[in-house]
Amino acid sequence: MRVTIEDIARLAGVSKATVSRVLNNKSEGVGAETRKRVQKIINDHEYKPNLLARGIVTSKTKTLGLILPDITNPFFPELIKAIEDNAHKNGYTVIIGNTDFSLEKEQNYINTFIANRVDGVILTSTVDDNSAIHNKLKKYGVPCVLLDRAMKNMDYDAGVFFDNEYALYISCEYLIKHGNKRIVLISGPPKISTSIERIEGYRMALTQYGLEHNKNLIKYGNFTIDSGYKAIKELHNEGVDFTAVLAANDIMAIGAIKALKEIRYKIPDQIEVIGFDNIDFAEITDPPLSTIQQPTYEMGRKAVEFLLMLMDGKTLNNKHIKLQPRLICRSTTR
Repeated sequence: MRVTIEDIARLAGVSKATVSRVLNNKSEGVGAETRKRVQKIINDHEYKPNLLARGIVTSKTKTLGLILPDITNPFFPELIKAIEDNAHKNGYTVIIGNTDFSLEKEQNYINTFIANRVDGVILTSTVDDNSAIHNKLKKYGVPCVLLDRAMKNMDYDAGVFFDNEYALYISCEYLIKHGNKRIVLISGPPKISTSIERIEGYRMALTQYGLEHNKNLIKYGNFTIDSGYKAIKELHNEGVDFTAVLAANDIMAIGAIKALKEIRYKIPDQIEVIGFDNIDFAEITDPPLSTIQQPTYEMGRKAVEFLLMLMDGKTLNNKHIKLQPRLICRSTTR
């Protein structure tokens, strides 16, 4: 038997209006604990409002759902722009869900997008492994394109990725050719696909040039300035010797440079630094930051292209593409 909104309200001990507010992500009038209890019941019973029966939508809503882990990270605004630009050209509106690296929020956005019948979803997940909620998109016939981060065991329809492994390989190789043998890697969180791939590229370069894999030279951050800063301070306090730093994004590289200057290292004479993403700020850091260029706008454009094809029922010849990096050398390297 199909669960109704009345059933959800009765099970949660709240009014139908409260359930409606939770379903529509309205913040007013619902406490945090109540919201969590209602959302759990909605999830457990896989409740989906019948919007068609209520005459709210037609067979297509002309909306796309976009789920991102952190819209404050300067890498993502260009992706958002590319997605919105290309969606708008094709008559679609984009609804953005920012998860703040919370799997619970990610699950809630997926449920909300399904309930509101978005025509397709572009997903940059906060996890690298499947949870049952992600495969709900397939179950309810919502095409999904993964963007930037791959996921294990998820039955996704297409993916637009970046060759992170090769990007870190060429960065590390460049530093090795400058005579650096002890190269720090400030990685992103250890359990996401981009971090795993970048660590592998770093290790491949070390192996290729016969250098030691020293676990003390790898620090994990969370893509913030503070985590890059703390990584260098920790290395200094631990007495770890190094002559170069690779950071998994430009923001952490900027934090690393701040710490290196406080310790009074000369950049690049004593310590070379390479970032990742080539955000706008990279050109105006002091000194200007050497970094990896990602084709960010192209990634977003391609994700929309794939999603539109899937929504039209077209078959993709290659559902998984990987775009290539370019090393940009500025003044943080010799």
